[in-house]
Amino acid sequence: MSEEIKNENVNPEDEFLVDLFDEDGNMQTFVHLDTVQVKGNDYVICIPHVEDEENYDQVDEVVILKMVKNAEGELELIFEEDNSLLETAYELFKERNADMFDFED
Repeated sequence: MSEEIKNENVNPEDEFLVDLFDEDGNMQTFVHLDTVQVKGNDYVICIPHVEDEENYDQVDEVVILKMVKNAEGELELIFEEDNSLLETAYELFKERNADMFDFED
């Protein structure tokens, strides 16, 4: 998603942080914003964690991950490849959080 989100209502000290690893083992920290349900599946909405509080209220990347149970029954976050499901999850997130964020196209 290439929309800028401005959020003046989230306190960086109250963040719920998620460390995600890519297929090469590189870690990036994200801030969990919301979890929405689309067609019976949970989708986690995150933004990259910003250490610099001065730039905290503006991001230009949103990451949406599908929550699934692996073979051991543990929850995992995976990338969803169906763009229509991602768009639906993002629109639901925007509707649910319109009072907290300033969404700019």
